[in-house]
Amino acid sequence: MDPGAATRSRPGGSNRGRFIRARSFPTAVVVAVALLLIVTLLTGPIVHVVAVPTNLTVLVILPLSDATLGSVFRNIADVLALAPPTMAAIDPNHNYQLVIRNSASVRLTAVNALDAAVTQQPVHALVGDYSSRVTLGLALSAHPKGLWHCGVSSATDFDNAVDFPRFFRTMSNDNQQGRALAQAASAMGWKAVNILAVADSFGQSLSQTFASSASSLGISLYSTQQYQPGTIDFSAYLDTITASGSIVIAFLGFPADAKLVLRQAKLRGMIGPDWAWMGPSTFIMYLDSMNDPVDKQNADGFLFTSVSEDRLSSQYLSLKSEYLTHYPTRDSSALHGYALLYYDCLLALAYGFNTMAATYGDAAIQSKNYSAPLSSFLVPFNGTTGFVSYIAPGTRTMDWEIFNIYGGTARSTYKLWQNGTLTKSASPIFYGGSTTVPIDRPPLTLAFPQWSNAGVLALAVIRAIMMTMMLMGMGFLIVHRHEKQIRQLSMPFLLIISLGCILILASEYLLIDVPSAPMCQASTVVFTFAFELVFASAVAKTYRIFRIFANTRINKGGLKSAILLRQVGAVLVVQAILFAIWIAAFPVWPTLVATKASIYYLCSPSNSTGHWAVLGLTFAYNAALLLAVCYLAVKTRNVDSSYRETSWILHAAQNVALCSVVIIPLSLITIESFALTAYYVRSIAMLYAVGFTYMALVGRLLLAIWAESSTVSISHVDGLNASLKTTVDMQFQSKATAPLGLMPQERRTSNTILTTPTTAVTPGAELAGQFPVLRRGGGLGIWERFTQTWYTQLVYLNLARGFAVIAPPPTPTSGVGGTSTAKRHSLPQQQSRAAARKGGDEGTGIAIPLAKLGFDASPASTPPGCLELVHFGSGAAWVVQMNSAEEVAAWAQVLKSVVSAITSAGSRSGQASSGGGGGGTTNSITGSTTLGAGRNATTSSPSAQPLRSGISEAVGRGGS
Repeated sequence: MDPGAATRSRPGGSNRGRFIRARSFPTAVVVAVALLLIVTLLTGPIVHVVAVPTNLTVLVILPLSDATLGSVFRNIADVLALAPPTMAAIDPNHNYQLVIRNSASVRLTAVNALDAAVTQQPVHALVGDYSSRVTLGLALSAHPKGLWHCGVSSATDFDNAVDFPRFFRTMSNDNQQGRALAQAASAMGWKAVNILAVADSFGQSLSQTFASSASSLGISLYSTQQYQPGTIDFSAYLDTITASGSIVIAFLGFPADAKLVLRQAKLRGMIGPDWAWMGPSTFIMYLDSMNDPVDKQNADGFLFTSVSEDRLSSQYLSLKSEYLTHYPTRDSSALHGYALLYYDCLLALAYGFNTMAATYGDAAIQSKNYSAPLSSFLVPFNGTTGFVSYIAPGTRTMDWEIFNIYGGTARSTYKLWQNGTLTKSASPIFYGGSTTVPIDRPPLTLAFPQWSNAGVLALAVIRAIMMTMMLMGMGFLIVHRHEKQIRQLSMPFLLIISLGCILILASEYLLIDVPSAPMCQASTVVFTFAFELVFASAVAKTYRIFRIFANTRINKGGLKSAILLRQVGAVLVVQAILFAIWIAAFPVWPTLVATKASIYYLCSPSNSTGHWAVLGLTFAYNAALLLAVCYLAVKTRNVDSSYRETSWILHAAQNVALCSVVIIPLSLITIESFALTAYYVRSIAMLYAVGFTYMALVGRLLLAIWAESSTVSISHVDGLNASLKTTVDMQFQSKATAPLGLMPQERRTSNTILTTPTTAVTPGAELAGQFPVLRRGGGLGIWERFTQTWYTQLVYLNLARGFAVIAPPPTPTSGVGGTSTAKRHSLPQQQSRAAARKGGDEGTGIAIPLAKLGFDASPASTPPGCLELVHFGSGAAWVVQMNSAEEVAAWAQVLKSVVSAITSAGSRSGQASSGGGGGGTTNSITGSTTLGAGRNATTSSPSAQPLRSGISEAVGRGGS
């Protein structure tokens, strides 16, 4: 069937169908639209969340108006303004808005800025501040407001998760930075460091961690000081560092303080090639904040730690490109240090919020109504400073670099990896351009004597010379042991005294260089025994003289040398017992003392009480010995002038006592800064004391004997002619007849033979006598002037022939005046023999024409009763000591008629008149003839010769 026919057969049907279709179309559309609207309404909110991100506000608080760092942080703020697009790319759920406020480096200002920002608008996170002191206030205030807080402060206070549950940082804490700083010091080879730290949470925590790390690395802290924030005068701190002995300063503060410190240090000479300065990461901003070239130059050589920066990472290169696009006139060098650390803080917040949105939803983030722990908020990521990862509770772990400032720039010199290894990238340059690392302290003073020390060596050579001369002196004593002076002073004791002086000098060698345990006590033992050898012998000698002159008859006072030597031995035995107790019961050990400035050794006793008890007894014992010497020397000070050895012993004892005031304290008390100087002072005092003692007790005798044997006087006559010799010999050897050429009416004084009874001189007249004579005046060398002494001489004047003779007296062939042969060995006789042994015979003497001779009846600087004969040609003079002024007057009365009289400017009053006037002549010649004869044979002026001879024998041979 044709459908069209059917349709056509029903004309009305066709229109109805179209209507129905026309009516049904809108209904379907409506239904479809309705369904679409329903679906759209149901799915609309989901599509809106994904497509339309919400806004999050991050508050940034920086010290934009800080006097020193303001410009640096304003540039950092410009860098941070580039972060929101990068943050949105990390977290597509949110758009980030930065609100930057100023803290002015004041904690209260920073907290007020935080409160004001939170009041004005919703704030979801906080970045800042810079210093730990200001950041601490912000962190405590931000937590109740539900803000995540990222900072760059390194104080260990922020490691407390209870107090700071929402604080984290892209900077390492001071535990890591302190260790890095200590490793930097160790890398330089420094073992002595001073710390000067700011007294806030940053300075305190950094100095503590640096100290603990330094200790493990073998670094000593010579001084640790903290200054209050705001300090402008650092004089006291710098003076302490200067006195510490170390030249390395770890300044743990901020650039503003460093500027003042370095300026004041420069004035004190603490900035230079010999000084080293180092500091923490804050110094990465020092050069950027200093406008004065002098301040930049003061930092030359400064070392500081900083976070390691990866300048090749995509994140850094992206930031650099964007920075140069926005600020085409600026240098990309501003992208370093804290600018990158703050920038990574913003990136860390974006990663954290992205995680929180996926976990808790945007509504919870906007309302801050979620309790996520910090560990879930932090996400490791690659930042502009390298890979950022954390160690609980929010502190970053990182690699470090050691930067070096020089010439206004900072460059990396070492890389310190997290595993503790250190890699050198360049040599540090220190002040002045030197790459030589300054030593951490001046070389320690070796405050004890060493052989390598020039001063110690010089003193040792001087001691060796003195000891050699003393040994030669001992040989000289042995060779010339028959000399009267040596026998008179007792050769055994002279040898013992010489040995004691040598041992005292030798004991000083035991104190040189590092002492061993035996040497600590050996030096004291040797020195003490040597001291006692000298002064115990001096006591024995003085006591013997005391015994002799304290008795009427000499044979009652004699003490044999053997007895005295046993007494000296007893003194040493007592001391040996003390030392045996000391060594056995209280040993002494060497102890090394190392201080900041010096190294020295102390001999420390094992038992201080016993040690000082024995030494105290030793001091008392030897002090008593010294006092005994002084007492006996004083008691015998007025004995005959020929036997006044005790006066020299007294002088020696007095010098030793005075030197002991210096030597004993310097030997027992050690002062670090004076230790080596004390050794020099003590050694010089010891040399003086020993030298003076030896010369007083032994040396002067040796010099006198040597000088006597080597002195050559003017007009020396090796042999007198026969007639003169006969005259002299007969004059002093005849006992019954008058000498040849004497007038029958001769008169005598006690020691003078006169040929004329009147003032007129008759032809053939002679004048003679034996007297003590002292040679002085011209013809003597410098040494001889100090070594001349009195000798008994024959003084003979032949007025008729016109000459004078001064010569040793002849040796008599037999006793005179009943004197036995055993007692003929008088002082003049012994000297005559000595003269013969020295190369001449008994007639050796000096012959002087009377025409060239003058006399002084009252010579200056001589004992009473002296007459001086002076040779005009040479100025040589001989002082003749007579018995009395009357005897001087008698000689002067005769001499003034034939020779010139001389008047001394310093003459004693009254003596000149007696010598020149005639009034005294009669008295001077009224002596006994028998006395005169006996005097010439057995007597010497000023005291009786038999007594002097007996004393000589008693003293020299111990009274045997």
